[in-house]
Amino acid sequence: MSLQPNLTAYIKNISAKNVRTFAAAAAAKTKDPQSEAVNFLPREDPKQTTCNGIAVASVETNRPVSRLAVYIKAGSRYEQPDKLGVVHALRLAAGSTTKQVTRIGIARNIDALGGNLTCTVGREHIAYTLEATRDKIGTLSKYLKEVSLNQAFKPWELQDNLPRLKDDLASRPAEVRVLEAVHKAAFRRGLGYGLYSPKFRAGSVTTEELQDYVRKNFVEASVVGVGLSLEETANFAATLNISSRDRQLCPTKFGGGEYRKNKGGDLAYVAIVAEGASLSDPKQSVASAVAQRVLGSVSRAKRGVPAGKLASLNGDSSAVNAITANYTDGGLFGIFIAATSNVVGDATRKAVSVLRATTANDTDVSRAKSSLKSDIAATLDSEANLVEELGLRSLLTGRVNSVSEILQLVDSVTTADVNAILTKGGGKLALAAYGNIANVPYLDEL
Repeated sequence: MSLQPNLTAYIKNISAKNVRTFAAAAAAKTKDPQSEAVNFLPREDPKQTTCNGIAVASVETNRPVSRLAVYIKAGSRYEQPDKLGVVHALRLAAGSTTKQVTRIGIARNIDALGGNLTCTVGREHIAYTLEATRDKIGTLSKYLKEVSLNQAFKPWELQDNLPRLKDDLASRPAEVRVLEAVHKAAFRRGLGYGLYSPKFRAGSVTTEELQDYVRKNFVEASVVGVGLSLEETANFAATLNISSRDRQLCPTKFGGGEYRKNKGGDLAYVAIVAEGASLSDPKQSVASAVAQRVLGSVSRAKRGVPAGKLASLNGDSSAVNAITANYTDGGLFGIFIAATSNVVGDATRKAVSVLRATTANDTDVSRAKSSLKSDIAATLDSEANLVEELGLRSLLTGRVNSVSEILQLVDSVTTADVNAILTKGGGKLALAAYGNIANVPYLDEL
């Protein structure tokens, strides 16, 4: 979207009224703005290549704002059990002094050219994203390189980040706390390690720990450009020095389990999941998304009517939706419940009954596919979401797809594929509960 409205018609109107006129001069002829055809160039399909072992992907959007991102396969699953919280500290350290540029230098130079630099993390990745106008992003790309790969981790700057870290921990929404907890209950190690530092580790992560983590885990990366050509994106990737090497990875195993945190209040939040599909099988991961919509996902329409098998459980005192998460070698599929404390027990039992017993017919799958296609189109219309999609796909699967290819994959999913995912709900489960959970049943009671 353009950063400012189209002022062409307005400017032409002002110019026409300010033409200098004399008694004998002819009136200036003005053109009807509506008569001038405006040609908008469409967004192109994704392109990809490799450069120095780095996956490179780009989409030319033909818009004035461009985005350049470095995605590194070094999320929280790569932490050591006795050194948790390193990834949280890494995220907060983005923009701090590097080996070549000071913190003030980074901020001043990016701000001076109207850019924006952000860092986001996941269980499998760390992403550094630079956003700027097309004519300035090349100048600012050197700061993206510095922030993502040349960190210095000055001890006093790490201490300066401590208030932000504590604020992050204190301000986590209940929904985030439950999703973090259900990962821990389901996977225990690896993917079970959280995106947030444990409280006992707040302020304990040292410069040496951060440097050691970067040295051992910043070994696989992808570079993504949105609003840039593939050549421009590859030229930036060629400047990055990332040495590929083998490293130990904690294998993903769905263990099942339970985590409960009673915090009082009026509401209770519950997540119950089974083992889901991994990204290693694209069709299965798409089938998981279709199965999610068979059960029922959040409506995009304001005050929209919920659809799916769980729709009847939504009311004034409860909200129930299906959730799914896919990773390179594992995944989750289940339900999320938010309800008042007096009805959460009944809502949880009914939701688990639906999860365990649901099967889909052709009509259910057809509706769910249409819903998924609509969600894909709405999500990828945002360039920020497009950067994330390209970054994660190129990093975790090594392949990026055009929207048409994704929609074809959705169409290829059969009712049998969806039911194969739904039957997982009848197997081993993991549960996490947070809030006023006095009436939330225990896992062995479901």
